[in-house]
Amino acid sequence: MKSFDGRQADWDGHLLLVHDNERQRRTGVAAWVSRGLDVGAKIIYIEPIEEPTHRAFSSLLKEHAVDVGEAFESGQLEVCPATPDVYEPAWQSKVVEAALTAGYPSVRWSGEAATAWSVMSPSAHADIEWATDRLCQEQPVSILCQYAADLPQPTLQSVCAMHGAGMLEAQLRTSPIPDGVALAGSVDASNQRLLRSALIAASSSTADRSLFVIDLKDLEFLDVAGARAFLTGTTGHRIRHGKVCLRSPQRPVGSMLRLLRVDVADGFEVEGD
Repeated sequence: MKSFDGRQADWDGHLLLVHDNERQRRTGVAAWVSRGLDVGAKIIYIEPIEEPTHRAFSSLLKEHAVDVGEAFESGQLEVCPATPDVYEPAWQSKVVEAALTAGYPSVRWSGEAATAWSVMSPSAHADIEWATDRLCQEQPVSILCQYAADLPQPTLQSVCAMHGAGMLEAQLRTSPIPDGVALAGSVDASNQRLLRSALIAASSSTADRSLFVIDLKDLEFLDVAGARAFLTGTTGHRIRHGKVCLRSPQRPVGSMLRLLRVDVADGFEVEGD
């Protein structure tokens, strides 16, 4: 599987790619395309009708040496101009049916949220995102949605909630697990806000259960700001008298949690330290 900034990544499902800059965005998209080519999927990319050459999908692929000549010629890889129609569930269903009928094992598409917002309101796009999440659960479909990291906190929380396959940014990956979320990579002051949003979104989805699990076995680094995000990101769950299980932390991560006494904070327990 192709990596993103040196780390292995799961590029399937309804996945949120959060980027701080253009380099991060382009690296993530290139890895996503490579994954689609590896599995033989039908790949669709949505971009503005008059996208500048330096930001165009084709230049991104060339920059990262992704060989797509044959994929373009065969129709496996297709670029669609951004119009309201391409975001409609009816269009999505039609594309999936046609691709599966043509023999592709799965369908993948991607685009920037800012591109969607150029042809519809953010609220209308959010409704489509929720429908898209259901589609990814019901059909062999994987969608990579690209969002800038500087979103307002409430918007970021909502965006995390609507992407069932989790979130990926340059240092951190979140993935859903039964009763909670798994973390991989590292957390520091640069991305603690994103972790907080992801934890709020994930713990809210388990509101009907008393236990919220945070699997830490693949989290390699955690600083003070990141540790505090565990507290602020699970406040709502713990106020509802829920428990938070910090499962299998690596030694450096466990040491930081103990140093800040997160492990003994109200509602927390550590398992497998």
